[in-house]
Amino acid sequence: MIPFLKKIYLWIILSGSLIGLNETIVGNIDMPYRSAVVSALTLTLLSIARYYFPKIGTSLLIIIIAILFKINSAGIHTCTPNTLLCGPTALLLLGIGYEIFASIFISEKLFKYSNYILSCIFTAIVIFGAYAVLQTYILKNWDTSRLLNYIFVRGSIAGFASSVLSVIILYTVMHFKSVNFARLNPNISRAILGFVIIALWVLGSFSL
Repeated sequence: MIPFLKKIYLWIILSGSLIGLNETIVGNIDMPYRSAVVSALTLTLLSIARYYFPKIGTSLLIIIIAILFKINSAGIHTCTPNTLLCGPTALLLLGIGYEIFASIFISEKLFKYSNYILSCIFTAIVIFGAYAVLQTYILKNWDTSRLLNYIFVRGSIAGFASSVLSVIILYTVMHFKSVNFARLNPNISRAILGFVIIALWVLGSFSL
């Protein structure tokens, strides 16, 4: 079988596509603290994916897929050259941060909600801080007040919200683990996953 058609890879592609869709659609809604909301949803999706795919490197792979989704959706068309493809850059930093902290805190052998909470909180604070420093002192697009707001307000909101959502969803998943979806014919399940992935990419392409 072609490697990328294996079900595990289809699930990884689906996870990246969902994050890309979140970044594309929710990321273009005009609302307060939009960056915190979008990042909270992205971190939640990364936590769910990390639960199912705890291997080191999977979170970064998912983020790369999400970036390709965002580029495909033309979500970077409003960015000026000075902001260095702002959406994909922020998303890449978030993915790298989560990969690092998930690799530190989350274990394949021992499940703890606190490990996912720590991964979300550390990722949000550190990466929001790194992005704020980039925009303020390197690209010189922001002032100090915006830097502080981005780190201590938006970063905190993203970390707290993603932690709460991750725990709620993972708790629900753990309690419905007995439901057996494996009885579905593998070819049918792969076909369904493939159809959903294609539908998401098409939706992303026409979402702006």
